Amino acid sequence: MGPKKFARIYNTVSLGFIIVVIVTCILVILSIVNEWVQYLNYMILKLRRISEIQYVDDLDINGDDEFSELASSINVMSNKLKDNYEREKKIEKEKNDFIVAVSHDLRTPLTSIIGYLDLLKNEKIQSYEKTSEYIDITYRKAIDLKNLIEELFEYTKIENDYVSLEKVEFNIAILVNQILGEQMLFFKEKNINIEFESESNEIYCEIDIKKMVRIIENIINNVQKYSSPNTSFKVYIKEKEANVLISFENIGEHIKKDDLELIFEKMYRIDKSRSSQREGSGLGLAIARKLVEIHNGRLWAECEGNTIKFNILLPKTKGK
Repeated sequence: MGPKKFARIYNTVSLGFIIVVIVTCILVILSIVNEWVQYLNYMILKLRRISEIQYVDDLDINGDDEFSELASSINVMSNKLKDNYEREKKIEKEKNDFIVAVSHDLRTPLTSIIGYLDLLKNEKIQSYEKTSEYIDITYRKAIDLKNLIEELFEYTKIENDYVSLEKVEFNIAILVNQILGEQMLFFKEKNINIEFESESNEIYCEIDIKKMVRIIENIINNVQKYSSPNTSFKVYIKEKEANVLISFENIGEHIKKDDLELIFEKMYRIDKSRSSQREGSGLGLAIARKLVEIHNGRLWAECEGNTIKFNILLPKTKGK
């Protein structure tokens, strides 16, 4: 074989090899580009679904490149949208439940007021005693209605951060003892014995006195309503390092563990059929917890058997 012929064959083989390499590279590049295009289309489809329904399942992440980073960012955005959507749904449901509960609680005394006023208006009552009795009932129902509206207004202010505190350093032991003394008469009606104990006569906290009175009265009112007759109501104050623990312990119906947090929600009632017969807005404990939190404290409940305990934990100050 001559040199020229060998050179021709070599050139032909080389050219063929180069062509094969080029074609292979083109095919590989096209395959990669096609995979990228498919992945981009997949992400575009997911983004369209996110724009339509607010969130989707997580995107599949392939590899560790810019596209993977983009997909990961889309997943984070989708999950945030999902959380916001679920939170909005929960808020909307709570709002609707709140409106239904408020409507029911407003309608109950209002129906009674209208009924008794209708009897008085149409002169269907003959005796003075009956007239006086119905006027008295109407008045009490009107007071219930007024109290409910005031509590709704107060809760709305607290919920929307319209409440400001006028804090002063005050002896919490004296304040609790004073409020208990004022409530003594109501507990006597059910023959409930009040016991008060404080580790010290001088335990100071920085509080808004009016708001703290409201907190304690709301808890005591709840205790008074739901305590069993002929039992004891114990209140004790302890110092816990940098905090003060105020505990209110009474005997009543057992509260399930799942209900211990729910009782602090607005308008929540454990036994709907029985609690509807008791006076109250269902906002007392919700207001108390909100006000405690504004004081940088905690309010929670515990139950062991028939013993129910409400605890307030507040930051302690050194005192005067």
